[in-house]
Amino acid sequence: MDLAAVAARRTVRLTTIGRKTGRPRTVTIWFVAAGPASIYVQHSSPAAAHWYRNLLREAAVTVDFGSGPLAARATPIEDPARVTEILRLVRRKYRLAWIFQLLGRGHRPMAAEIELANGS
Repeated sequence: MDLAAVAARRTVRLTTIGRKTGRPRTVTIWFVAAGPASIYVQHSSPAAAHWYRNLLREAAVTVDFGSGPLAARATPIEDPARVTEILRLVRRKYRLAWIFQLLGRGHRPMAAEIELANGS
């Protein structure tokens, strides 16, 4: 799938495998296109989001842009400069992200790159 067709969408459904339960866990999350077959997702909170902690344990995830789930692989982004750049991209796409950033001062930002599996 070429993500150019879905880059303007507002959200993606991200399904991870629960690190404790082993069951699928789905969140609806903002995203930005990172390339022809990958997206960035991010979150900022005092503690790491459950979806983020889940993908640290199991990198195999699925994403759904509205036409059904696609197999993907998640890579946490650890470099603070890259996380900051992803937050900037998210703020550019979503006006509300500025407000959330102001309300969340002192929160820990986290980000991941989600690459679609070949053939998705």
